[in-house]
Amino acid sequence: MRTFETGGYLVVDELENHFNKEIVSTLIRFYRDKRVNPKGAVLLFTTHYAELLDEFERNDNIYIVRNRNGITAQNLSDVLRRNDIKKSEAYESGFLEGTVPVYESYMALKKMLLAQQAEG
Repeated sequence: MRTFETGGYLVVDELENHFNKEIVSTLIRFYRDKRVNPKGAVLLFTTHYAELLDEFERNDNIYIVRNRNGITAQNLSDVLRRNDIKKSEAYESGFLEGTVPVYESYMALKKMLLAQQAEG
């Protein structure tokens, strides 16, 4: 409420942690609605809900964070130049590179876990 009254920033890590997707989507829409948010408050959040990407019309206010020899953040507009592509599908398909778990990594982990169980 305070950010809507005074402006400023609300920073939330993993916004979906205690809410379902529709509640999170509604909160995002509140921040986008100038009648609800007349002071231009900013909601800065992280999420694992790829579907929330589709709440945004523009790509330049979304950053994709990856761990590639260190943590990097890349503006989605640098990778996905068109706004008519469904962002959640681009994310989940692996088009954005580094956003989808690698099958080989899962299999290596499974092998290691099975080997440990066989030893124990």
